[in-house]
Amino acid sequence: MKWLIRRSGYYWPTMLKDCFKYYKGCQECQRFGAVQMAPAGPLNPIVKPWPFKGWGMNMIGQVNPLTRKGHKWILVATDYFTKWVEAVPMKNVTTKDVVNFVKEHIIYRFGIPQTITTDQGTSSKNFAKEMGITLLQSSSYYAQANGQAEVSNKSLIKLIKRKIDEYPKQWHDRLVEALWAYRMSCHGATKCTSYQLVYGQEAIMPWEVNISSRRVRFQNDLSADDYASLMNINTDDLTELRLWAFEKIRDNKARVTKAYNKKVKPKNFKVGDLVWELVLPVGTKDPAFGKWSPNWHGPYRIVETVPGNSYRMKTLEGVRFFRNVNGKYLKKYYPSIWIGS
Repeated sequence: MKWLIRRSGYYWPTMLKDCFKYYKGCQECQRFGAVQMAPAGPLNPIVKPWPFKGWGMNMIGQVNPLTRKGHKWILVATDYFTKWVEAVPMKNVTTKDVVNFVKEHIIYRFGIPQTITTDQGTSSKNFAKEMGITLLQSSSYYAQANGQAEVSNKSLIKLIKRKIDEYPKQWHDRLVEALWAYRMSCHGATKCTSYQLVYGQEAIMPWEVNISSRRVRFQNDLSADDYASLMNINTDDLTELRLWAFEKIRDNKARVTKAYNKKVKPKNFKVGDLVWELVLPVGTKDPAFGKWSPNWHGPYRIVETVPGNSYRMKTLEGVRFFRNVNGKYLKKYYPSIWIGS
């Protein structure tokens, strides 16, 4: 651009700077600009040093095919420390259903947690406040903000796919089998099973009963004194196991965070800034444009900053969005300018 202007016989001291301003202000260039997938902020891992103090909750769905009873969603909750998973099939996703799930599968079984991390709109703020639970909301389409739930979802999906293949209309009845398999599997972060971290011993498996394994035979001949002695040993072992698992979790989180933060390209915005928002989910095409659909839409104005490099926005007409968007999916808006104006 500068070369063409100079060739035409024009020059001014800020020519190069003005050329960049003009280029950045091109509305179509911004709307169809490339998608930056690098994280915009450092990873802040959640580490809970005690069982059932923090849960990550998310939805799997819509599951296809639907069950005979019309189930198409799976609500999943994972404990951050033990990796214990609770999940139920759902026909619809309502606040009442989510609140009942939290009561029946978390509070009434494991007590009131300190925090629940969830995505947008899948829980009740009023209910959480009444129970003294801190509700942490993750950004839309930003799995890292609720990483524990996403990891559990991936593992459950693999197990459920097998059940869907075998029982396409009955997977809701087979969900408990997938949960059992997940709880009995050694977790990569803790290096032990969820069942062992929760109960202090490994579960007796069906094959052990069939072959009458040593511990199955042994437990039938225990006296009351022997039983009390073994219970005390188990209690001490469980404490050591949880401390050992906590160290493993911390080391794993530190390793993942270090690798993640190397990829960060910081993007920070403040209230009042104008931004473009990436069309989400990534790769979505507007039917009106088809192949030529823009990558970004807006501009929108930042009205609130949320911890974790997330933001709330509103349209230029003043319509406010009630969902958080991570800074990874935003970019600065540059107004159109005319050189010499």
